Amino acid sequence: MRVLEKRFSGYFCTYYRQLCLYALHFMGNAEEAEDVVQETFVSLWNKREQIESIRSVKSYLYTAVRNNCLTRIRDAKPTTSLDILPDEQFAEEDQMKRAEMEARIWKMIDELPERRREIFLMAKRDGISYKEIAEQTGLSVKTVENHVFRAMQSLRNKDFNAYLFFFA
Repeated sequence: MRVLEKRFSGYFCTYYRQLCLYALHFMGNAEEAEDVVQETFVSLWNKREQIESIRSVKSYLYTAVRNNCLTRIRDAKPTTSLDILPDEQFAEEDQMKRAEMEARIWKMIDELPERRREIFLMAKRDGISYKEIAEQTGLSVKTVENHVFRAMQSLRNKDFNAYLFFFA
């Protein structure tokens, strides 16, 4: 049991801050973002016996945080505060549009073939160079470039506006 606790603690220390920043993009509020990340780690802790079966804990955590954020956004009851100024209301609308656009992009990314999605996320989300991805996956640099190119092409073809919003 001690090994699981150490491993879990390592995941928490390694990914907590990154995941909070990631969740902040969706939630627009640091406290809510932290709540989502903490709930995600609690969920992982409750499944700690299954951690061995998770192929990539980092990918699992990012996906879980994204899904938890989107669920919170979807389930939020829209209310308009009386003290919101028109400019603030537009800013909130922009945040909601951005969140919806991000949700569409992530849905399209999830629909990519598994290998292409993994390589695309390594390059775009994690910022890993094509050369490093090639070394990690055993593929050639050219194959990695092709996977990323085809992923970008697929995203652009599915929703050009969302593509431009994030990649232009």
